[in-house]
Amino acid sequence: MAGEKLVFLGDSLTEFFDWQKRFPEFEVMNLGISGETVEGLLARLDRVTSRVRNPDLVFLMTGINDIAMEEYEITAAYRKVLDILTASFKNSHVVVQSLLPVRLPWISNNEIVKINRSLQEIAGELRIVYLDIYRFFVDTNGNPVAQYLMEDGVHLSAAGYNKWSRAIEDFLVRRFEE
Repeated sequence: MAGEKLVFLGDSLTEFFDWQKRFPEFEVMNLGISGETVEGLLARLDRVTSRVRNPDLVFLMTGINDIAMEEYEITAAYRKVLDILTASFKNSHVVVQSLLPVRLPWISNNEIVKINRSLQEIAGELRIVYLDIYRFFVDTNGNPVAQYLMEDGVHLSAAGYNKWSRAIEDFLVRRFEE
């Protein structure tokens, strides 16, 4: 466990958190870029795969910027991202993380749930781990938990990052117990 290399790929939700501080026992690379879309990540994957050497785990969460721009057809590009990651990092475990709910009037979280189902299906087809983070960010009625989101309705509060990183920690603990 100690010393393994974790890579976090995604947008501002990934970029704005200090993953290394949260997981000091690992070597962490935070490759999140604010504002990035799935297509943007796809366009920079060659730089990522040439820069990153032998990661043990690659955590991926991307797509919320597409949805914020009302672009819901992200699964084809997302699958290309996964195809490249799995081909480039043959000895790594790629972990698809669900998209998180938002509190934006023009976005239905039902659309995010549908996309998450598609991402889970793709992960299953590729035999990639799917980590459902979404469920930790909604209440029993399926509404986003306000304390986990900033006032903008998208970015995470300290409590939100604590919830997300705890889910990753639980995943890592389970993985190393197997």
